[in-house]
Amino acid sequence: MPILTKQQLSDGYYSVPDSFMQIAGQVGCAHTIERVSDYKGQDKLWLFCTQTNLTQREQKRVVNEWIEFLQTNTKAIKFLYIRSRVSQALFDAACCQEKLEELHFKWGGYKDLTALKKLSNSKQLKHLYIGTGASVEDISPLAEMKNLASLYVENFKKIEDYSPLVALQNLEELDISGPNFGYAPIQDLEFLRDMPNLRAFSTIATTIKRKYTREEKDKLRAELSHLNFRGGLINRWLDC
Repeated sequence: MPILTKQQLSDGYYSVPDSFMQIAGQVGCAHTIERVSDYKGQDKLWLFCTQTNLTQREQKRVVNEWIEFLQTNTKAIKFLYIRSRVSQALFDAACCQEKLEELHFKWGGYKDLTALKKLSNSKQLKHLYIGTGASVEDISPLAEMKNLASLYVENFKKIEDYSPLVALQNLEELDISGPNFGYAPIQDLEFLRDMPNLRAFSTIATTIKRKYTREEKDKLRAELSHLNFRGGLINRWLDC
């Protein structure tokens, strides 16, 4: 049974005004917390625990407290958005949350996604956003997130082959984005043929390395007629 609405598929799950991510921008700092001592038991958490004005020593203490909290209170959070830089240790700790329905990392120094395997059997986790993963070296852990409905990855500049994602047979929306400046490579779009339940695909600031002929592009579009190619970049590429 489809999870995403027509509007979410058209505009992008992470772009619709009432999405968890957009609400974070609307409420600003009022609902964003920095310290574990600020936590009041809410299951929706907008966390900003790095890039603060704290001293380096205090900053480290705050982050370590969150790592310990996330590792030990594993059923506390359903919606988690870490809005500041995420270290590998903080990334790994966030993946200990067993009740997650949405998980968002704005950006960070994480390169190993293995901790996501802890969530691979979760039936609740439907939405995963991994921003600015320039150090990510292997996306095979993503292939085990078989209950995801939407996936957003940004600036995975070390990744060209996205074929492991064909294992995500319940995925309805896929966004592959590049950096703010420049482009991230994608080997080809052949993997999309093997994702029959995918309904929306967007790619921004990327370059497709395979040189498709006009005939090959037309065939790709025809075979994927069920798929909404969202955004000007991908549609211009298909049309040129």
